[in-house]
Amino acid sequence: MNARENPKTLKEALTMFQEMNVTAIKNKKNDFFKNYYADLTSVIDAVNHGAEFGMSFTQLLEYKNIILERVKIENGTEVKYQELHRDIFVKTIVSHIQDKETLECTVPVLVNEKDKNNCHALGSAITYAKRYGLQSLYGLASDDDANLAAGLVARNSDKPKIINQNNGMDI
Repeated sequence: MNARENPKTLKEALTMFQEMNVTAIKNKKNDFFKNYYADLTSVIDAVNHGAEFGMSFTQLLEYKNIILERVKIENGTEVKYQELHRDIFVKTIVSHIQDKETLECTVPVLVNEKDKNNCHALGSAITYAKRYGLQSLYGLASDDDANLAAGLVARNSDKPKIINQNNGMDI
């Protein structure tokens, strides 16, 4: 094996992977948008070609408590208060067998407030976040459904402050 076939760093391995021009097969139909998309299994099948160059990945669920600083007016007086929000994120980590460097991204698990206790809705949102985390780090093309997600991503203009981060859970 020459140096080109046996990358020593994560960046070299990722470059070689991307030169292969691997794509995830669009194998599922989205009836709402009338198009096809690559499901999580197809994305994993595609990124697993990175193992040829010593790359691997893991995905963790992270639970974070976020305190939002709020202000309201009561009887003409400004009252400051805090709201606690518990958010879920999928953290994707790409590693290389010979390199200590990693690539990481964190994707929020977007679930409507009314669906937070619906296991099916939560599972679907986790799958979505896993898929997009992998596509992002490996540079795989994805369907342009950002317009749909944009309404879910919009956040209050208050600056969140992370106060407690629990350890992730392997999924």
